[in-house]
Amino acid sequence: MTTVIGRLRGRVVGTRPGTNDSRAILVSSVALIGGKVATMGFGFLAWIVAARMYPTAEVGLASGAVAAVTLCAQVALIGVGSAVITLLPTFQARPGRLLDTAVSLLTVSGLLTALAFLLFAGTVLQELRVVAADPVYAVLFAVLAVAGTLGVLFDQASTARRRGNQVLLRGVAAGVTTLLLVAIIAVAFGSTSSQAIFVAWVVGGLVTWGLGLITLARSFPGYRYRPRLSRQISADLVRVGMPNYLLTLTERAPGFVLPIVVTELLSPADNAHWYIAWMMAWVVFVIPIQVGMTSFAEISREPARLRAILEHGIRSSLVMGVAAAVGLAIVGGPALHLLGSGYAAAGLTPLWILLVGVVPMTFIQAYFSLSRARRELGPAIALGTVNSVASIVVPGIAGVASGLAGMAVAWLAVQCITAVAAVWRLRTLESA
Repeated sequence: MTTVIGRLRGRVVGTRPGTNDSRAILVSSVALIGGKVATMGFGFLAWIVAARMYPTAEVGLASGAVAAVTLCAQVALIGVGSAVITLLPTFQARPGRLLDTAVSLLTVSGLLTALAFLLFAGTVLQELRVVAADPVYAVLFAVLAVAGTLGVLFDQASTARRRGNQVLLRGVAAGVTTLLLVAIIAVAFGSTSSQAIFVAWVVGGLVTWGLGLITLARSFPGYRYRPRLSRQISADLVRVGMPNYLLTLTERAPGFVLPIVVTELLSPADNAHWYIAWMMAWVVFVIPIQVGMTSFAEISREPARLRAILEHGIRSSLVMGVAAAVGLAIVGGPALHLLGSGYAAAGLTPLWILLVGVVPMTFIQAYFSLSRARRELGPAIALGTVNSVASIVVPGIAGVASGLAGMAVAWLAVQCITAVAAVWRLRTLESA
C-alpha cells in the first residue's frame, strides 16, 4: 500500500475529486486558523502599542508574565479539551453534564495551577518574582490563568462542532479589547508598568470567557452552564484526555518556557525582542497545529477515513504554512520597525530563522495526529518529551552564548531532527 509520505510526492496541492468531506475539513481548518490568527494578529498590534508607549523592560516583564500564564493554562487543561472532542459523540443527545463538568473541572484546575506558579515565582525566580510579590498582580494572574484555560476548552468544543466562526468571534472580540485597553490605560491613567499591560490581557481573557459560555449555548440548543462536577465524568475526562494532554504539553511547553528563560538568563529587554519574534512566527506555526487538531477531530468522527484525512491535512498544512511563512518573512521587517528600530535590529533575523520551522512542524504534527487517532501515544509522548526538553535546553544554552539568533538556529535544528524521527514513525505506523 502506498504510504502517506509517498502519496504526497508530486502532489502537495489539491484535494481528491469528489471528496466533499475533505473540503469540509479544509473549510473547518481555515476558519479555526482564522480565529487563531485573529487572536495573534490583534495581540501583535497590542504589543506594537505597548512597545511604543511603555518602557522596553516593562514590555519584557509583561510578555514573560503572559507567557507564564499561557503555560499555566496548558498545564491546567489535563487533557479535558481533547477528551471532550472524543467523548462528545457519546453525549450528543444530552451534552449538559459533560460540558458542565468540563468547565467546572478546568476552573478549579486553572486556579490551582496559577497558585502553584505564583509559589514558584515567589521563591525561585528573580525578574518575574514581582508577579507573586504584588497581591493585585497575583490575583490578575490567577484570573487570566482560569480564563485562558477555559478559552482553550471553548476552542476545542467549537472544533468538535465544526464551528470555526465561534473561534473567530472570540478571537476578534478579545483581541480588540486588549488592543484598546493597552492604549487607554497608558493615556488615561498614565501607568507604564508591566502590570498595566497585563491588565489589558486579563480583560481580554474575560471577554473570551464570557463569549465562550454564550457560544457553547448556541452550539448546543437548550444548554446553559451550571456549576456542577460529576465524579464519574471527571474521571472519564481525565482518563481519556491524559495521554493527549501529555502529548500536547510537550508540543506547547517550549514556546511558553523560552520567554521565561530569556527573561531570567538574558534580560527582560532581550525577552521583549524574542517574544515579539516568537509571537509573529507562531501565527504561522498555528497552521500545522490547528490542521492537526482538526484532523484528529475529523478522524474521531470518521475513523475509516484516517489515511485520507491525514494526507489532506499534510498537504493543506504545507501549502498554507509555507505561503504564510514567505509572506511574513517579507512583511516582518516593516512590522518590527513599527515597534521601534531596536526590535527590528534584534528580532528580524531570529524571525526569519524561526519561520523555516513550519515545514518540520507539519510532519511532527501529522505524526502526533495519527498517534492520537490510533491511540498509540506512548512513542509519540516519548518523542515529544525529548523534543520539548531539547527545545528549551539547547536554545537556552545557545542564547547565552550567541544571543537570540543563536537561540533560533538551535530551536530550528531540534525541530528538524524531530521531524526526521516523526517521518520515520509515520512510515512505520502506515505500514503496520
